[in-house]
Amino acid sequence: MSMSLRDSTRRPRRHGVILEPGDRRLLERAGWRTTLDYRENHVRGRDGKLLEVVPVWTAEAERFDGQVVVASAAGTSAEEAWAELRTRIEEHRTTAMRRVRLVGA
Repeated sequence: MSMSLRDSTRRPRRHGVILEPGDRRLLERAGWRTTLDYRENHVRGRDGKLLEVVPVWTAEAERFDGQVVVASAAGTSAEEAWAELRTRIEEHRTTAMRRVRLVGA
């Protein structure tokens, strides 16, 4: 017996593991658009030898509520960056862009 795509009663929906950090999900549910960037800072000795690689994760968020509001935070892990970004937004440490021109408006 073949199962059709319309027959959803035979296969209950299953959700996988939630991959994104909770802080990011909360920000997005509150209407923030978020991005995450990664870079490495290479620490070298005088002879050019690589001594250390320092990871830097930068989380950013923006929202439009009559004006564009942005916030940014960095950390040594993605989770740390998201937690710091959420703290900054909750403490209203954001930047408002007052002059935004919308195309076609």
